Amino acid sequence: MVKLNFKMALALSVVTSVNSHASTVLDSIKNGTFSGGLFNTLELGSNSGASGVGANNNAKVLGSALTLDYVTGDYYGFNIGVGSETGYDWGIQDSDTATTAGGENDSRVNVNATNLYRAFINYRFNSALTNTQIRVGRQDITSPLLMTSGAFPMRDSFDAVVIENKDIPDTILRAMYVTKWNMRYGDDNNGSVTQTDKSYDNPLVSFYLNNKSIDNLNIEAQWLQNDNDENAGDPPAAVTAKNYDTTFLALDYNIPNSSWTVGAKTLSANFENSADTGYQGAFVKNTFNGVGVQLAYTTVDDAANFPGTLGHVPMLRSYNPGMQGEYFAGLKTTSIAANYGFNITGFKATLGYTTWQQSVEGIKNSRGTDLDDGYEASLRIDYKSQEIKGLSTVMQLSYINYDQDVADDSLTILRTSLNYQF
Repeated sequence: MVKLNFKMALALSVVTSVNSHASTVLDSIKNGTFSGGLFNTLELGSNSGASGVGANNNAKVLGSALTLDYVTGDYYGFNIGVGSETGYDWGIQDSDTATTAGGENDSRVNVNATNLYRAFINYRFNSALTNTQIRVGRQDITSPLLMTSGAFPMRDSFDAVVIENKDIPDTILRAMYVTKWNMRYGDDNNGSVTQTDKSYDNPLVSFYLNNKSIDNLNIEAQWLQNDNDENAGDPPAAVTAKNYDTTFLALDYNIPNSSWTVGAKTLSANFENSADTGYQGAFVKNTFNGVGVQLAYTTVDDAANFPGTLGHVPMLRSYNPGMQGEYFAGLKTTSIAANYGFNITGFKATLGYTTWQQSVEGIKNSRGTDLDDGYEASLRIDYKSQEIKGLSTVMQLSYINYDQDVADDSLTILRTSLNYQF
């Protein structure tokens, strides 16, 4: 199988272009754009004795990251982009031991590493022929089953070929061929996390569709295949998953002449050497006097956890408003969320309440997660400054009661981010 050497491809492209059209290439470099960001996250978690609590338990970490990006101007449809990121640990934790091992260090937040997280060639075909572009190299990917995480200061990326076509009206078609997952921790991370970048002997393959050609209806569909004897890296709820494929289908419909929206989704995961599983959900939402309200319900088959969104993203299209995942075996999740902007431009506050029921068989097959009869009360505040362009903040506060027969069966989490993009 032919593997892509993205650094070589990037270098050859630059050399060839300069030799052929030196003055034009220089113009494209001069017309390029610089951008970047400063990302900061504080995470504090109480100490819980409940099973399946995860990396938030007992956390006390503060981390930052600086990103710098450059994309050339257009050159006969070509653009070249590069980007670096550097993470910093402010060291507020008393112990560098991982939270999952009883310490205070949630290394998703405070990564000490420097990564080349973008290095790509993008080509946009002549629009008179086709509305198609192809991107080759290290890049971000956003889709329901495959996505680079942006929840913490440092970002993931994928070495991939992504072809996107918009020739069909109101339709996006995307094909993805992924050879490597560059994890935010980086191979040179000096924190407690030992994960390194993941190369795939057999590249991941995925196809995505988004269609809005029917009035008021949004359709999303995706298929992903991991044809490897080793696990794909870190699917959030099934880290040992090998040789599997997943599917995603979601429909959102705005009821005509009303402010009501209804939606539903169905997902499946087919494993080569273990039980298959499925995941379904539905929601309804409306706005009453400026207050947005959503009711939602999801359910997962008893046989196994759903793998989630590959790329350190537990579930991109999650319906519940809290921080606890809804993709565990045998789990039924019911939630209500209400949001209001208080007439402040760029501001939104969301209150949420989520309850769980989980079958005995599901608990057994969920790798130690027991959420039966538990609940989560959550508050999320989003704000984008109108005075300072690029400044934004997100604050998440959750109280989770796991209803388990242990001394401390609850968890309180505060995670707040202050970001500036330029």
